[in-house]
Amino acid sequence: MKTTTVKTVAILGTRYGNLAIEEQMLRPLGVQLVESAGQNEAEIVRAAAAAQVIVCGGAPKVTAAVIRQLSQLKAIIRSGIGVDTIDLAECSRRGIHVANIPDYCIEEVATHALTLILNWSRKLPLAQRAIEGGRWDIAALRPLQSPRDQVLGLLGFGRIARVLCRLSRAVGFQVWANDPYVDKNRIQKSGAKPVSLKRLISAADFVSLHLPLTEKTRHIINEERLREMKATAYLINTARGDLIDEKALQHALETGRIAGAGLDVMEHEPPQSDHPLRLLQNAVITPHCAWYTERSQKVLREKACAEVIRVLRGGTPKNVVNGAALR
Repeated sequence: MKTTTVKTVAILGTRYGNLAIEEQMLRPLGVQLVESAGQNEAEIVRAAAAAQVIVCGGAPKVTAAVIRQLSQLKAIIRSGIGVDTIDLAECSRRGIHVANIPDYCIEEVATHALTLILNWSRKLPLAQRAIEGGRWDIAALRPLQSPRDQVLGLLGFGRIARVLCRLSRAVGFQVWANDPYVDKNRIQKSGAKPVSLKRLISAADFVSLHLPLTEKTRHIINEERLREMKATAYLINTARGDLIDEKALQHALETGRIAGAGLDVMEHEPPQSDHPLRLLQNAVITPHCAWYTERSQKVLREKACAEVIRVLRGGTPKNVVNGAALR
């Protein structure tokens, strides 16, 4: 009698609501799907004990301690862009491929960032509070500047920042950018002005973060850099929460050191209900939703499943991030 080997894929920390796409794409390969929120190491290990592949959202942290307990694991597919929640060094030591989906939700995140920027450019929270207070005038909005008189500073100039540059210039903003890994000519050809980090931080009316989270970029926005920003400036973050020292940001917002912030990501998600930033009127916070539209979610899931299929068929994921370490 012919026997078949069951292939197991653990789906961790996603917010899809169902696994219809995963079922449709992976069941023909004889895959057993195990779904878990993956809120702690023990939960991840239980869910992925027999898994050849893990597909993980942004919340679960796949640590070295977890990886050492998963003897069947061949690959981790991050259903997103950032891979800072995965111990890449441990994966590389154990010959485990790590891949991400770097080319989805580009326009979604750029659009969300622009929405947060325009929210403060037009001072909509102030207008709303004026209405709630029974006022019908523009006094609370003064002074209100035109986008053509404002500088949007992009810290990082990857795919999302380049789309945001195009959208923002169409609205009228002057766009500056800093990215030591992108050629200045490419920045200029995209319509942005390449400047030093210090000049961008000190002169921009909006500082929008578009960096991966690494040890070099962790808390790149700290007390010192917040002091360098204009008192009328706004900080926008749709990238990674740990790029900002939240205690320093809280102090800067409370003291008027900067005018406001628009955040889609936090250092710890979800933040506690009494988190100080949630209580400030000059901080607009959204629930890590910049990536989401029905279209982008479908693309994300299909591309993640395609990576799983490559692995289970004995191949290598298309978008390996630790490939050099495995050679």
